[in-house]
Amino acid sequence: MLTAIFILSPLQNLVYARMDAQDRLVRADYIICLGGDHSRVFEATRLLRDGYAPTMIVSNVGEAAERMRRLAVEWGAPADRVLMDDASRRTSDHPAAVANLANIDIKNDRCIIVTSYAHLARARAVFEAAGYRHLIMQEPRWERESRPADGPGWRGRFLVFPRIVYEGAAWALYWIRGSV
Repeated sequence: MLTAIFILSPLQNLVYARMDAQDRLVRADYIICLGGDHSRVFEATRLLRDGYAPTMIVSNVGEAAERMRRLAVEWGAPADRVLMDDASRRTSDHPAAVANLANIDIKNDRCIIVTSYAHLARARAVFEAAGYRHLIMQEPRWERESRPADGPGWRGRFLVFPRIVYEGAAWALYWIRGSV
């Protein structure tokens, strides 16, 4: 019953809007593509090709990271400009792993973080907790352009609800662990 009330009330759109942590896109030192669906890799590759940063880092675990790197190269990223972190299983693993991989100066280098809309705020919080100071959060362009500015309509709320629950649980877990 509470689930139905949440889905059908304006409260869900308010919570969904609070997930938006996207920034104005500017040139950076690195593009960091966090593991997830292929739209993130495609967007990070587009940003690299468009000159937003000289280096792209794909970050995931094991074979998934290798798959991300292969996709980036297939979609036009120069192979010598795509680094791969294959040791990051969770969002909280990414900041240290990519900094060590690329010798990122977390206090001075500017990093574009590419991830999904629902994941933007938590990813920002984790990177900031790790000491990163110059972050530019980006979701894939077509996700941004297809999302209604005032939140999902009542049908879309059923699709968004699982993402809100997942992110809420992840925030709670990360807060308990001290990751944010």
